[in-house]
Amino acid sequence: MKTVDKMEVLNSQSAEFIEKAEPGKFHKLIPDTFIIKGEKINGSHNQGYAIRHINRQDIILIDVVEKSTKDAVKKLVTDGYRIKGILITCDEIMKSAYADLKTISEDAGGAAIFAHPRKNFKDDYRTKDITARENVLKDFGLKVFDLPGNGGASVILYSEINDGMLFTGDDAEGSPYDSDLNTFKRPEMKKKNDDFGLAESWSAFREPFSYLFPRKGKPGFNLEEGQQTDIINALSRNN
Repeated sequence: MKTVDKMEVLNSQSAEFIEKAEPGKFHKLIPDTFIIKGEKINGSHNQGYAIRHINRQDIILIDVVEKSTKDAVKKLVTDGYRIKGILITCDEIMKSAYADLKTISEDAGGAAIFAHPRKNFKDDYRTKDITARENVLKDFGLKVFDLPGNGGASVILYSEINDGMLFTGDDAEGSPYDSDLNTFKRPEMKKKNDDFGLAESWSAFREPFSYLFPRKGKPGFNLEEGQQTDIINALSRNN
């Protein structure tokens, strides 16, 4: 049995590890959870994620649709993994997609693509409703929370794996990697009502989470109860 190097685990749970990680490749953060750095925009990379099932064959991808991640996704298929779904947390993700959804699905071995039913991006591909109680989401211990976001088509994903993991998409941003801070804030919203709705949604969030993985900025690792409370308070505070 392969032993886990404790120092390797500790190093992977750091901003330095992610900042130095090669873009376009999956890097293990915590058990069965991986990060992949995508396009660099305004000085920082977008971040997508993958969760591997306990059966070691099935995987779901979160916000992994960019050109720089294409080869890594194809390699998963070549290596024998079954990509059970590509989850799109908000419309903004599709602005950096490298192709139409049908092509992205085919490159991922025919994986289903899940998006919000009120999606505002145009594509003929028939996406699955990410807010519905699909079996594939249950298989990965995932709950989907419908948040307003920009334009009202946004979700956050919560997994009970690893003592609670929260994938916030664009509904929470981490501190820049060149900052000494490790805090989280709401994104700038185009409409005041959307910002108010997002703040209210965060204030009602009750699931415990040890990890917070945003699309932009530093993740949060090994978060204790008090830290979780501080994060939710910051995300729900009126600006």
